[in-house]
Amino acid sequence: MQQTHVKLLILIPIFLFYGSLGAISYYDNGETLTVMAEKGLNLRDKPSTNGKKVTQIPLGAQVKVLSKKETKTETIEGIKGYWIEVSFQKSKGYVFDGFLSRLPSPPKPCKSLKDYLTKTYGSSKLETISMGDYEGKSAYRYKQSILYMTEGGDTFDLYFPEISMEEMYLIGKLCKEFTGNTFTLDESNAFTAPSKNKPELMIRIYQDENGVTILRKDL
Repeated sequence: MQQTHVKLLILIPIFLFYGSLGAISYYDNGETLTVMAEKGLNLRDKPSTNGKKVTQIPLGAQVKVLSKKETKTETIEGIKGYWIEVSFQKSKGYVFDGFLSRLPSPPKPCKSLKDYLTKTYGSSKLETISMGDYEGKSAYRYKQSILYMTEGGDTFDLYFPEISMEEMYLIGKLCKEFTGNTFTLDESNAFTAPSKNKPELMIRIYQDENGVTILRKDL
């Protein structure tokens, strides 16, 4: 496959206009979001875990945002978020937005993050990065300027603009990349956990100085 060269700096304007509110990247009323909770997400009659359960929304199902009024931030399984009003099929109620995303949920079963990228975004283009911290590295470029960088073997860097660290955590968890069920940050403001299939390797999720979420699998 023929390689082309890409300057990493051209990616920056794409994501500088996106912010994060809670776990998910910014969204508006009327948007359709996907459930990323492995065991589904409870739809409740009140914006609280004490609200009566209306129904359970399964992984991969979509909800429509009706209202995102400011509520007190809550933390569930280490993920911070807000309660928002949504509609699902013929029901209306409240869900915790920390387990929602604009992105499609991983396929069942999801073998790896590379599997998720290929099935979600289609074919990639092999490039060589010519600037930035990854200069000289080979990278598979997917749509939305997503870069999957590997030098072979089991290690890789996934450069994923426009999503939060929590969203990357949920996708990585669903794709069985690491162990652990709680999103916790270390002193460097990164999530770290052993690789599920190769415990000697570590998964690290963090954001670079430009706010781009990166997942690194390395020693």
